[in-house]
Amino acid sequence: MSRITNVALKCAPRIIKDYFKWMNKYSNHPEKYPIKERYFQLVSLTRFVMNKLKIEVISEGLENLPKEASLIVSNHLSSADPLPFFQVIDEPCTFLAKVEIEKFPFVPKCIKSIGGLFLDRDNLKQSLKTMMKIQDDLTVGEKHWIIFAEGTRNKDPLKNMKEFHHGTFRPAVKAKRPIVPAALYGTFRMIKSKPVFNSYPVHIKFLKPIYYEEYKDLTTEQIAKMVNERIQREVSYSLRQLDHKKMTNDSAQTYNIYNII
Repeated sequence: MSRITNVALKCAPRIIKDYFKWMNKYSNHPEKYPIKERYFQLVSLTRFVMNKLKIEVISEGLENLPKEASLIVSNHLSSADPLPFFQVIDEPCTFLAKVEIEKFPFVPKCIKSIGGLFLDRDNLKQSLKTMMKIQDDLTVGEKHWIIFAEGTRNKDPLKNMKEFHHGTFRPAVKAKRPIVPAALYGTFRMIKSKPVFNSYPVHIKFLKPIYYEEYKDLTTEQIAKMVNERIQREVSYSLRQLDHKKMTNDSAQTYNIYNII
């Protein structure tokens, strides 16, 4: 039995229980329930799943996360990228997912339960409406938004990130909200069946926020380039080295830096 199949069987009873307890009602009528209530139910479930997956989230820079609603912009390595954020962020947050996720079991309900949205990259009109909704939500200021600005995941974590889509930043600019670069590394191992390790570290580092006064005179293209460079620098010169050191120490007999994709 593969690692993922084994974890799925262990998690299934809890997921089904949560589906009937809160997932269905929160996703159908999120406006009826406080965001903190909805968020912490999802946090509890994701932390349970992460524990079964043996994921160890190592975070840094949480003090950089503003109290006010902000746009958290991260690099993209795996379809499981949102999970580590729920592990460490105690204030309500949500994220933008690709429309294909709506076909998955349970996952769309979880996303909708915290007010998340789905983006159809092939439908310009739908994309613009979705980004407008994020702008409106940031203006209200109830929660943080997490967006993976590359659009599609980087399948080779040893290569540089793809360019960030500058439209990603428009909701924050229009709502005059802080932009928080977040460097992410290690999620590409989370849902892999092989190789098997004792634990699967994931590193997140929240960089200093960029406030409206700092970026108001920049174009979204310039903002995208600036944020990309800051995250790339952190991934290249810090997180990869930290990850390699931890994996080498914890899994000396099996770890190979080239056998990670």
